[in-house]
Amino acid sequence: MKYKVSLTIISLLTVISISSFVSVNSLIKAVENGYANHSQLTVIEKLGLNTLLYKHLNTYVDNDPRWQNIAKSLAKSDGEVAFKLAQYYKNKQGDNNQNIELWLAQAIRLGHQQARIDLAKIYFSHNKLLAAKKLLLPISSNGSALTLLLEVLISIGEKPEIDRYIKQLETINADKPSEELEYFSKKLLRYNVLNTPNIPSQANCLASIAPYATNLSDLAYFEELISSSTLATLQPYLCFSPVQYISKITLACQQNTNEAIRCDESIWPNNKRVSVERFIAVLVEKGGANVNAGILYIDRHDNAEVFYHELAHLLGFIDEYALPKNHSRCLAVQNAMFSHNVAILPRFYQGSREKVRAVILSELPWAKYISRKTSLVTHTGQGWKLGTVSKEGDSVGAFIAESCNEKDFVAIKPLKQRTRMRYYQTGFPALYLQLLADNPEKFLMPHYLHNVSLAIEAKK
Repeated sequence: MKYKVSLTIISLLTVISISSFVSVNSLIKAVENGYANHSQLTVIEKLGLNTLLYKHLNTYVDNDPRWQNIAKSLAKSDGEVAFKLAQYYKNKQGDNNQNIELWLAQAIRLGHQQARIDLAKIYFSHNKLLAAKKLLLPISSNGSALTLLLEVLISIGEKPEIDRYIKQLETINADKPSEELEYFSKKLLRYNVLNTPNIPSQANCLASIAPYATNLSDLAYFEELISSSTLATLQPYLCFSPVQYISKITLACQQNTNEAIRCDESIWPNNKRVSVERFIAVLVEKGGANVNAGILYIDRHDNAEVFYHELAHLLGFIDEYALPKNHSRCLAVQNAMFSHNVAILPRFYQGSREKVRAVILSELPWAKYISRKTSLVTHTGQGWKLGTVSKEGDSVGAFIAESCNEKDFVAIKPLKQRTRMRYYQTGFPALYLQLLADNPEKFLMPHYLHNVSLAIEAKK
């Protein structure tokens, strides 16, 4: 009898054990296959089965759906797993994925420090500067977080905060020197974020330019533009002092993305870094490239060809595409020559062909390069009509330009071909370089102080 009772008990225990095993196994499978409900997950947590989930997680690779399902379950309470999920989505699909931000945010809620830095990098790359700053401030004692925080603050342009965290950077680097902090400090010194020395400009050029940008990546890009081989033909005439930082808040630019860049030009006398330069060049985040007298503006999306075009303006070349109707050069016939490549002259002339030709040539900077055989006018019922005929397109002449086109006057240019003053991608003709070499100072834009005086007067 006792034997039968013992056998029954053993059988029951075996059934219970097998039943428990089947139950646990089914719970794990439910998690692996992604259909575990809230009740099942609660049971797993109460039974302390997360250890088994970690064991199973480590048997799969991250592109296995079972790994992802287990990780999502564990990430609810494990910041490191949440961070690994974010890394998985980043490696799989790049930065433009909401899953990355979702799991980084979860890791942050669970106290993961690197997740703060990674999410701040994403915000920074998307120009969400205040959101990035908020993430980084609580962990500014971390060297990597501090350098990123300074990049954010530099982009925002908050000078007091920049100074404050630069001091913290110097303190941390003094206590625990690191290559990362040392490299970053040298970058700040290079772009004069740390101090404000007067930088002497080069003297072996016609006109020196002081270049500025408002954040570290744009400063580096501006250096690339300046050193581009595309600018080689202008090097005899222009030279640049080192690229320097200026606060976005100080610049106070007001334009929209598709509008010509305009900033507060009254600020420059207060800037100790501008010494003897004739021109100023500013690279900002967005806006249309242009030259306003002695100040050149481009944005971070402009390439070396666009930069070349704008530099050519400083040297006295005018646009060969249609200018605005209210442009100062399109209001009347020129009183005197004003650019190397465009003249604004009457559409019709009266008198003998020889006298008309002489009058036109006296108004053209490129007159000496026009052959006697090249026509400048054609006879019409209204008189001599200005313009070299198309069949003489290979010669230097008086070709109609798009710059200005009014009833009584018209813009003309020396060549029929399209140039970089019309399309950024096209070349800059040898004739234009020769005209510049002939009279390098004749049509230079005014000194940047001309801008300053106008800006101050406008404020009054």
